[in-house]
Amino acid sequence: MSTHDRLTYLLEQALQRSATEAELRELSALVSGDASGDIARQLEMLIQKELPANPTADYDTAHWDAVVDNILAADKVVETRKPRRIWRWIPAAAAVLLLAIGLYYMRQPSHKPPAVAARPEVQDLAPGGNKAVLTLADGTELTLDSSGHKALAKQGNTSITQPAGGQLAYTTQPGQPSATGLTQYNILRTPRGGQFQVTLPDGTRVWLNAASSLKYPVAFNGTSRQVELTGEAYFEVASNAAMPFKVMVPAGQDNRMEVAVLGTQFNIMAYADEAEIKTTLLEGAVNVTNKGNSKKLMPGQGALLDKQRDQLSLLQQVNTDEAVAWKNGFIQLEGNDIATVMRMIARWYDVEVVLTEPVPVHFRGSIPRNVPVSQALKLLEMTGEVHFELRDRKITVTR
Repeated sequence: MSTHDRLTYLLEQALQRSATEAELRELSALVSGDASGDIARQLEMLIQKELPANPTADYDTAHWDAVVDNILAADKVVETRKPRRIWRWIPAAAAVLLLAIGLYYMRQPSHKPPAVAARPEVQDLAPGGNKAVLTLADGTELTLDSSGHKALAKQGNTSITQPAGGQLAYTTQPGQPSATGLTQYNILRTPRGGQFQVTLPDGTRVWLNAASSLKYPVAFNGTSRQVELTGEAYFEVASNAAMPFKVMVPAGQDNRMEVAVLGTQFNIMAYADEAEIKTTLLEGAVNVTNKGNSKKLMPGQGALLDKQRDQLSLLQQVNTDEAVAWKNGFIQLEGNDIATVMRMIARWYDVEVVLTEPVPVHFRGSIPRNVPVSQALKLLEMTGEVHFELRDRKITVTR
């Protein structure tokens, strides 16, 4: 049996709650001894196929603290036998191993993890969730959360509802113009530690990441459908060749970048505290334009706007899974430096981050977004190159 087949078997046993203790130890040993990272990548892909789009399983902090401590202890033994370069792969290995063992216990809601010894209470922060503020055309603000199945407002001929937790929907009576004859705009804002989905009047679906905002009309009229984005969002645009969809993105002082589409799926990352604006295309085609410079993207390509240089470039091949990892419930580590990773953590857990000095380490793999911040930080500390102190919603990063 090949290593891949054995990994598949062991993971299936864990997911079905039929793995023996020996099989779980075997799974742990395979990942712990993975110096190249190949096994971690294989296992991560297998697990992501099994995970729901937005993991919601309850998280037993005390139990998983013990699990991570066991992995850390095992890794210390590995370090004495392997070259130091193995630390590059440990975050991915530990993350996928936690997922495998975690799913072993969490598949059945009634099943409780085994009891663990009492541990000293430590400060911790829960992950972000579905929360946002909707500002109506008249300035009224509505606080949104995970509750659903309710009518929120009516503007002109458009009804605004929350059909399910974390979702917002607009429905406009066809063929009827706005009652006032003027275009009315709404703004959906997510705070740090929040995310939300909205279905626009034309059927376009938008996923907003933390600390983001989307301004849009309550009914689309005219020759184009134009919205304004700050932060990060994933779009599934409803096709309408007669009315192109345009996303306007602030790109520095007195400058806005435009992404124009007909019907497609793409991600835009445009946070004010990031040096670059990244557009990643999954399906269809888009034109990205900045100050007359235009790049046409095909699926699997991206556009990168360097805000300081005011330079737009085409990325011929990008990893689309990495670009939308946040939408699928993960903090993406792959290829990112510590500063970039900590900005993602700051937005999702609503914390302040202080980097005391440069930390020259890059990570592999990903971390589930539904874990407490202590577990996310512990996985990052497995590199052996970085350490964290959490106090009063502030994370201090040291070497």
